[in-house]
Amino acid sequence: MLQLNENWDNYGRFREFQVDGIIVDEDASYSLFISTIAQQLMIDTSEKIIEIKYIVNEYCPPMEIRNNMGVRVYMETKKENKNLGSYPLCITIRDFNTELSITNENTAAGSSRTLNLLDMPTSPVIEEYESIILTDSTPSSIEIGQVYQDKETIATAMKHYSVMHKFQFRATSINDSAMFKVRNFNSQHTCSLMDNTFIQRKPTAMVVGSMVIPKYSDPKIIYTPKDIQFDMLSEHGVNLTYMQAWRAKEKALQFLRGHPADSYSKLLSYLYILEKTYPRSVVKLKKTDDDCFLYVFVAICTLISGWEYCRPVVVVNGTFLKSAYM
Repeated sequence: MLQLNENWDNYGRFREFQVDGIIVDEDASYSLFISTIAQQLMIDTSEKIIEIKYIVNEYCPPMEIRNNMGVRVYMETKKENKNLGSYPLCITIRDFNTELSITNENTAAGSSRTLNLLDMPTSPVIEEYESIILTDSTPSSIEIGQVYQDKETIATAMKHYSVMHKFQFRATSINDSAMFKVRNFNSQHTCSLMDNTFIQRKPTAMVVGSMVIPKYSDPKIIYTPKDIQFDMLSEHGVNLTYMQAWRAKEKALQFLRGHPADSYSKLLSYLYILEKTYPRSVVKLKKTDDDCFLYVFVAICTLISGWEYCRPVVVVNGTFLKSAYM
């Protein structure tokens, strides 16, 4: 059974989908698997990418089929329950060519801060190059020929660089890979000195937040929004308001700790691994009738067995929980 949709919800479920079906041999290859699905759903694989996932159980995140081994694992899983509705394939269709445009909020006359990243797959073989693949999103300089590991890395690097300079950037993917390479680099300013003197740059909280992440990696360090204002002005010449600095701090903490909603989406996976790692443990997830989180109870097997040797004395201490929902 095929379930066609565009998105997964925050709980790892596939909803509001269309249903279809295919028949394939048990020893089918990944390419045959994809072509059969594309033919049944009338999808042009030269323009679209087919993403295939399926759910084993409620405690395990969706498993993605991306090669021949993934197809074999799915076929073996399907043998346990040959019912048509068991282990349906969740199909998501994405555009093959994507474009990302990132524009800085302030611009001066004759200047540009727009970054265009174009996926341009032309061949399944990655071209030969001698450049070092960069993984750092805060480079000190941008040069022609630099190769970045993926789109997210080069986009963040260009955002950081645009805080200090006013340049045009353009990067294209290396054939059918996820890496990006700088093809052209124009380092000439197009604005006058007076424009640079009176320009009021306003980088977003996400950019500034990603730049101050190292300041919050150590919980012992106290780094306030006032400190962000001072450092951005002294190091980059950018004058931030207190609210901008405060939002940048919130973004930096979110980058480090994650978002509560993202953490909740991983809760089922955590409980599943916990139950498999510690057999005979008690793991209970309770939800309301409308599928909202209520509580989680965990009792590790070691603690349960050790409780038999404890004296019947209970000491209760005050505990305070702090999070986005408390």
